[in-house]
Amino acid sequence: MQKSTRKSADNKQLIRVELLIETSSPQEAQALLSAIRPDDETAPSWLTIREEQDGQYIRIVVEAKDTRRLGSVRNTVDEILEFLYSLLKSIEETAKTLKQAD
Repeated sequence: MQKSTRKSADNKQLIRVELLIETSSPQEAQALLSAIRPDDETAPSWLTIREEQDGQYIRIVVEAKDTRRLGSVRNTVDEILEFLYSLLKSIEETAKTLKQAD
C-alpha cells in the first residue's frame, strides 16, 4: 500500500492511497469489483474512489481533496480492506464447499 501527499493541479494538497490486490483469477477480481462498486456511490464529495481491473489484479485508488481528512481516508481504506478480506474468505469457503460436494 502506497500513501502519498502531492500537489494537485490547483496547488492544493491531495491525499492519495493506492491498493493493488492480486486475486486467484480474473473472475474473482471481477466479482470483488462488482461487490464494492455500489458502496463507492455513497462517498462524500471530497473523497474519490476509483477501481480498475487488470486480469487477476485490482487497483483501488482513494483520494481526498483535503489533507485534514487523513483520518477519514485511513478509515475508508481500512473498511475497503476489511470488506475485501471478508469477500475473499467467503469465496474460499464457497469453493471448498463446492469441491467437497463433488
